[in-house]
Amino acid sequence: MQILRLSAGLMLAVALLTSCEGIQKAKEAANAVSVAKNYAMNLGEGQKKMEERRAKGDTLALPYADLQKYLPASVGGYEKDGEPEGQTMNMPGASYSVAAQNYKKGEQTLKISITDYNGAQALYGMATAMMSSGFSSENADEKIGGIDLGVGKGWEDIKKKDKTASVVVGLSDRFFVQAEASNQENADFVKDVVKSMELSKLASL
Repeated sequence: MQILRLSAGLMLAVALLTSCEGIQKAKEAANAVSVAKNYAMNLGEGQKKMEERRAKGDTLALPYADLQKYLPASVGGYEKDGEPEGQTMNMPGASYSVAAQNYKKGEQTLKISITDYNGAQALYGMATAMMSSGFSSENADEKIGGIDLGVGKGWEDIKKKDKTASVVVGLSDRFFVQAEASNQENADFVKDVVKSMELSKLASL
């Protein structure tokens, strides 16, 4: 009976893989399995680190004003455009905080944001699962996919027609650092922006 079930499964797989729609569905299914597997693994690792922080009394996200201190005063010729933004949210079972700063260089814009998910590990795990899944996609409008900048796994998104590029990197199983810039042909500049920040200090928290 088990052999019959396996044979039926193989026949179905062959039938699916011999059609364009089947190939797409197979890719989607494989990606979903990969993301789910990575989510479970990331969540487990994150929960362990979160428990270690809880043992030290570290259970909440940093106040947004503290996160703002890790935003650069200027970067790559871009100067601050206005005051930094921020918000801290605390609720039963969840705590997160975000700080952001806009920058400008002539007509070109850059935005850097830092998010602390110290008290919302499930949200962090879901986001990093895609980063670690090996997924990538490219068409005439957009190129997206996982990256590794050496400081943490991340994600790049290049909007070809709009000429905007962004990257986000996960740190220490709690932080996301994101940079988004206009007038970009690729993600090289925003990658350099993230790597130029004092991420080691942030990750050590």
